[in-house]
Amino acid sequence: MGKLDGRGERPAREQERARGEQAPRGGGPAEMGNALEVLRVATTLLVVLYHAALAYVAIPLRLTMWVVYDNPGHTGFDGFIYWVNGFAMPVFFLAAGISAPAACESRGVRVFLTHRANRLLRPLLFGCLTVLPLSYVLWGYGLMVTGRCTIDNILSWRFGPLVRHDLYGLGHLWFLEYLFLVCLVWGGGWSLRRVLSRSTDAPRGVEDGWIPRMIASPWRPLLFAVPTCLIFLLDSDTMLRVDNCIVPNLFRLLHYALFFTVGGWIAKVSRPKDLFIRHGTLYLVLSLVVFAALAPLLLRHAAAPLHGWARIAFCGLAALFPWLTVFGSLGVLLKVVQGRGPAMRFLTEGSFWIYIVHLPIVALAQLMLLPVALPGVVKFLIVSGVTVVLSLLSYEFIVRRSLVGEIVNGARKRTTKPGFLGPEFGWIASLGVLVLVFAGMALHYRVFFWGDNFHEEVPGQIYRSARLTSKKLEELVDRKGLRTLITFTSGGNMHAWFASQQKVCEAHHVELYPINLRPDRLPSPQTLLDLMATLDRAPRPILVQSSRGIDQSGFTVALAQLLGGAPVGTALQEFDGKFGQIGGPAHSPLARTFLAYQRSLIASRRPHSAQQFRMWVHNEYQPAVILPNTAPLPSDVPGADRGQIARGARRPVIVR
Repeated sequence: MGKLDGRGERPAREQERARGEQAPRGGGPAEMGNALEVLRVATTLLVVLYHAALAYVAIPLRLTMWVVYDNPGHTGFDGFIYWVNGFAMPVFFLAAGISAPAACESRGVRVFLTHRANRLLRPLLFGCLTVLPLSYVLWGYGLMVTGRCTIDNILSWRFGPLVRHDLYGLGHLWFLEYLFLVCLVWGGGWSLRRVLSRSTDAPRGVEDGWIPRMIASPWRPLLFAVPTCLIFLLDSDTMLRVDNCIVPNLFRLLHYALFFTVGGWIAKVSRPKDLFIRHGTLYLVLSLVVFAALAPLLLRHAAAPLHGWARIAFCGLAALFPWLTVFGSLGVLLKVVQGRGPAMRFLTEGSFWIYIVHLPIVALAQLMLLPVALPGVVKFLIVSGVTVVLSLLSYEFIVRRSLVGEIVNGARKRTTKPGFLGPEFGWIASLGVLVLVFAGMALHYRVFFWGDNFHEEVPGQIYRSARLTSKKLEELVDRKGLRTLITFTSGGNMHAWFASQQKVCEAHHVELYPINLRPDRLPSPQTLLDLMATLDRAPRPILVQSSRGIDQSGFTVALAQLLGGAPVGTALQEFDGKFGQIGGPAHSPLARTFLAYQRSLIASRRPHSAQQFRMWVHNEYQPAVILPNTAPLPSDVPGADRGQIARGARRPVIVR
């Protein structure tokens, strides 16, 4: 977050000397410059590791909808993410606050806010137009492959409560929105204080009152933890809450504004190095002790909100922990860090870009590793390493000297070696690659998006498609000579599309079988038997259609393939991505029926045949014992929601 703290502004003392003005009394933020930069860079990298670890926690986050959870998780990752989450953002806000007084004194509040608007809102807009759409695409894919939504939910933009709560937001870019709002509040408070200070009896708490005494006190972590604890008592989820929402949460805003304000107060300390080094190591050790005491309560609260004395203890420890960590880390780094080498300067420059770009890289790496059989720790290390390396490489070759760097960092680095292809080549090439990728995807899925998802699966015998209009259905009946239409609905004549298709079938003597088969559940044994009986007696050619031509269509055609003696692998191809079945058969609730049959054959060393499959359905198929391969999904209770064929399980509605 190195660019968010006003480093681009000249220090107040230097500017006033240039104007021949008297330097303001107190203030020594320059003493903390190198230590603050190291702290910001380290915290940025910890945020990357925090996001990389989220997929491998033992208990999924209660207040955050993450892209994917990879089983089995490990409790160690739970402790790590909550440790980072407890102090990372307070560090950024406190560091940003340290530069605020010098900026306001040297240039005035209006220039300060204008500068912050350019430095925060311009990158926010850039991120919303580039990084955020990529994140939404990856989240949509992750939600589909883990069974939390379907392609139909995305195309119709209708989601369940779990997804709907986090549907609209700024992703990880919320930080820029919050920081700008805090800067607005700070600027207003600064102007109000200037007005009040014109009165002779106005208090001067920052310069010579109770505030310097709090900052200088060895009990300062405890003193500042008191207002933080009050915020947590009002909303105990403040420390954990990282939801995707455009409207800021008031308590989170107050929490971070307090750290920003304290950063502004610290900027007025004349010799901060002597002050903060004194107890830095002790604070840092105590922060680990406090977190060790906090961790059991934190894990319980992460699963379900605490109540009573447990909640009070949690809020107190959670409030003390970030202050000990911030003051302790700052003190230790002030003692250890003496300067910045080339590597640290590069990391300081690139830390803001790392924060902006890292999230889609993390999500993509986690999704790619989801089907790979590796321990969670190994996956975490791969995701972390790949993300850091790609983020730094993208900064060097795409951002640092280009127009993107000017937008994100406020200025581009100048160099005497612009490169053979020029400074803009990196982002132009990246944009070209993205265009080619999405064009390739559009070409691959063209039948799904623009061709009614129509496919001939058994030549001249079985077809599958999305739900057709009556006109297209009539054309297909004439062209292919269809004799049977199997469609999926729970409403029958309640739907206008069904009534119009029924008229087409009556006019052309096509048998119509409306079936109630849910795409998000394993079919009950009776539903499966009824559908098998329908396929046995239905005259060919058959068209199987469903809402998008994905789940129920794929299941029915795969069932027909098995009944015709086709191999299980051939049947499972009906759940391929080309039909819009994201994630393949392993991530389709209906396909788990055939995966269970396949496992049964392997376990018993039996060869597949149509008769073998029928025997398995009659004697062994039990939805309640078929375990999901990814996120839990509901299954039918035998005897309930049987999905009977409308008005008679053994008869079509219309018979030729």
